[in-house]
Amino acid sequence: MQPRIDNPVFESARVVGHWAKAQVLISIITAVLYSAGFAVAHVPLWLLVGLLNGFCHMIPRVGGLIGLAIAAAAALFGGLDLTHWAILLATWVIVQGIEGFILTPRIMGTRLGLSPFIVFLVLLAGGFFLGPIGLIVAVPLAAIINVFWRFFRQPRPANIGRSA
Repeated sequence: MQPRIDNPVFESARVVGHWAKAQVLISIITAVLYSAGFAVAHVPLWLLVGLLNGFCHMIPRVGGLIGLAIAAAAALFGGLDLTHWAILLATWVIVQGIEGFILTPRIMGTRLGLSPFIVFLVLLAGGFFLGPIGLIVAVPLAAIINVFWRFFRQPRPANIGRSA
């Protein structure tokens, strides 16, 4: 059972704070995963490129493409052979899959009180209807709607001390 909500505006602000913290956590995890994969691929400045890729995830969905461009630029200047290019691309695809299908739905869902499936659906709908802006605002907006939904659905206490 979820706790009682006395002030939905305050609770909404708290939930948006949880969303921001979850975004940072997801970025840190993906940065570690990218860095490990890019080290194996012998990408020049692999740690910096991995960190940049991870923190590009602060921009949902679009950040991954920016990160791929950064990694490709580093690989081009580093003169990687075909095998290392394949490892770089495999790393990017695998981390994108982990982030999109596991990390974001589970971490966001847990932190915001939404099911992972709802987070996934909200991201799809936000991206479909509003494009990149929808990807950014979809999850926090769904969490705020959930707060107000819970607030208005919870039972109201009886008025104590009412005169007859």
